Amino acid sequence: MIDAKNWLQQDIGAEFAEARLGDARRTKRLVAVARATEDMPDVGFPQMVESDGELEAIYRLLGSEEVKGDAVLAPHIKATMGRAKQFPLCLIVHDTTDFEFSGEREGLGLMSGNQQGFFAHYALAVLPGPARIPLGVAGLERLTRQVRKQTQRRNHSYYTSQDPTRESLRWGRVMEAVEEQREGFEAIHVMDREADMFDLMAQAVREETRFVIRGDKERALVNEAGLVKGLLAKTKPRAYREVEVGERVPKRREPIKPKRGASRKRRVAKLAIGSHTIEIRRPGTSNAPEGSLKLNLVHVWEPAPPRGQEPVEWILFTTEPVTTKGQLNTIVDYYRSRWVIEEFFKALKTGCSFEKRQLESFHALSNALAVFSAVAWRMLLARGVSRAYPSAKARSFLSEIEIHLLTHRLKLPKPPSTAQDALFAVARLGGHLKRNGEPGWQTLGRGFEELVLLEAGFRSAAEFAGKM
Repeated sequence: MIDAKNWLQQDIGAEFAEARLGDARRTKRLVAVARATEDMPDVGFPQMVESDGELEAIYRLLGSEEVKGDAVLAPHIKATMGRAKQFPLCLIVHDTTDFEFSGEREGLGLMSGNQQGFFAHYALAVLPGPARIPLGVAGLERLTRQVRKQTQRRNHSYYTSQDPTRESLRWGRVMEAVEEQREGFEAIHVMDREADMFDLMAQAVREETRFVIRGDKERALVNEAGLVKGLLAKTKPRAYREVEVGERVPKRREPIKPKRGASRKRRVAKLAIGSHTIEIRRPGTSNAPEGSLKLNLVHVWEPAPPRGQEPVEWILFTTEPVTTKGQLNTIVDYYRSRWVIEEFFKALKTGCSFEKRQLESFHALSNALAVFSAVAWRMLLARGVSRAYPSAKARSFLSEIEIHLLTHRLKLPKPPSTAQDALFAVARLGGHLKRNGEPGWQTLGRGFEELVLLEAGFRSAAEFAGKM
């Protein structure tokens, strides 16, 4: 039985208690900041604290040159690895997101338009299976861009250029950092199309690192056998399944714009699945010593999409076996788990309102991001538990006082008893209507904020009554 409920009951401060910041007082302050941030994730720092002195201490901690974001996040990553060791296999899901900030901030890079900001490449540990329970952040690298880059998609040869400073190297660095800390469990790295790089896959094969990477049909095969797309036309279906594909709306800003299917309606797609064993040729721009790579390819496509809709098609390069139908379906499920990291980004941006933080430098924002990364994981975990274990007790992530206050404030006929009921009650406090389906990050963030304010008032009143 997964003990995610027990993880939720643990104090968020435990994720940072072992941070080595050069001074025990800094670590103690970091733990206090993490607790305040979890209690009120979507408000500004001034609203989280009770005095100007506490606020000044937060800003001093985050802005200190002695405090580094990697050191702040290190104990959380260590805790993530500890949770992963409880299971034989874990997925390491990778992706990059961007953060934009208004006004002048020291050290930020160029973004779209006239905005400033930075990119963050994450590796998120996720358990395989239908619940897709997140275990925490397993790797993080931040980068700033000093020269504006074109936003149109390039082919894979662009990402394997000879430039040693190229941004695409972050995929390999983070993968290697995760592997260096991994111990006691198997891991499969799951990446989207931007990771379709010969050098990255060669590095993984060389180091016996397992992966599922969405690939490019334009990639060349060895021995003048043509391109991958020529092989795909010959794919014979070996399995069929129905998969719910989510709605896709073109984003205002994306590091790389979608190549096709910029918009899509939510629907259930009927997919065919086939496979090939291939050997791809090293492109001329590669730095890898390997002249070719032998990989398995899983071809997923939608034979009959609805009229007016782009068909679903995934080309998945993998080190995993593709002998049986069960193995093919498992690889598809591994890739589908990649969407968990998109929800993690929403928790960061909407639930934690990270882009609204009024910190004056890239250094301070990097330190704050390390704290909010653990908080966003806890929010994602709470929602995951309510979905995977809807009948778990409400005390999985709420205290008795919080349950009492929710019941009183919402005038509920009885206290919420299950994790699912409790999550919906918190969301309702934030303005969510149950008939609208699953609560979003914004209403959850507002709900938790309101609940913390109610608890603060309750404790203050109790303290006052005790003095009379």
